[in-house]
Amino acid sequence: MATSTISPSLKIGLRLLGVWPDVSYSTVYWVIYMSSLLIIQYFQYLYVFTHFKLSELSNLVDSLPMTLDYSLSIFKLTSLWLQRRIMQQILIAMDKDWRECMDVNQYLYVMTIKANVSHFFSNTILSFYGISGVFYVLGDYAIHIMHLVSDNNDTLRQLPMKVQLPFETEQSPIFEVLVVTLFLHVMANSFTIALLNGLIFSLVLHVSGQIDIICEEFRIISEKILLYESSASTLRTLIERHNKVILFSDNIEKLFSFIALMQVVWNTLVMCCLGFIIIISIHNEGSLFVLIKTILAYIAMMIEAFIFCFAGEYLSLKSNAIAEAAYDVLWYNLPSNQSKIIIFVIMRSYRRLTITAGKIMDLSLETFASIMKASASYISVFHAMY
Repeated sequence: MATSTISPSLKIGLRLLGVWPDVSYSTVYWVIYMSSLLIIQYFQYLYVFTHFKLSELSNLVDSLPMTLDYSLSIFKLTSLWLQRRIMQQILIAMDKDWRECMDVNQYLYVMTIKANVSHFFSNTILSFYGISGVFYVLGDYAIHIMHLVSDNNDTLRQLPMKVQLPFETEQSPIFEVLVVTLFLHVMANSFTIALLNGLIFSLVLHVSGQIDIICEEFRIISEKILLYESSASTLRTLIERHNKVILFSDNIEKLFSFIALMQVVWNTLVMCCLGFIIIISIHNEGSLFVLIKTILAYIAMMIEAFIFCFAGEYLSLKSNAIAEAAYDVLWYNLPSNQSKIIIFVIMRSYRRLTITAGKIMDLSLETFASIMKASASYISVFHAMY
């Protein structure tokens, strides 16, 4: 039986990244991984600046998605590291919620369902991004093999990502070592993205489980009213749990607000770059592998943006369920001091729990639609200009 909303695979990954609180040598893990990201990022941008020419526009745009993806990972991990105290408060609150649910089978059942859903989606996201990373790298090699078949004079050995290294890379065994190292680093970055996406999804599912428990407590109050029993103790517990949900939601907002802002901006830029590559591939013959690889990358970016926006939308909808459950209570049959408390709960619940992108916009399906419209608009402009 699940005893935590965060899956074991998610915990292991976050510990290895050094962002999980109270882990021995977590600072060392974080510094080592961040140093490797920064080193790779330096050589990626060196490649971009070296090939920043109109004659190499296609090659330049092809290198930008992974470069921007690495930049986004650096921003995310830095933000999580700076907000690690909030992360610790969130984990302490989650453990306390689970301990309180252990005493009531019905509440434990609700949280177990949420935990099982969270574990399933976390493992699915990790598997999907792992497979996407492998296919993205293999797609580049498939394209390279096609070029070798069509041009026998092309003997250039290709690395898994576009980097400008300060030494010769085509000779063995340097080339083989670089291929293995860069491939593993691409996979590590893919799993990093999946871990952070799975984290926000798991936290929102935990909040939704607590909201379902609050709605169940409102139903218990209605039953006590019909049986002419006192509901003061249940109402007191409900108010305490509601305050915990609000505080937990605020901590999620603080933890992911800057990350969400970077996610919206970077995903829009990357989708525009991938759209440009798709337009070029459509008009060039023999670019089928480029088109397939780019479409898969575009779908991965869409899913990444959708996860954040769906988490915000789901949290907002669940917060409205508290107001509806409170309104369904027979609050007009309660003593005046208790009925006023119910009314205040309804009023507070209409202030939606949200996750914002840098306090600028709420994460919602409407935001996701705006991102897709912006990227589609740029693609249509590129198509008209090409």
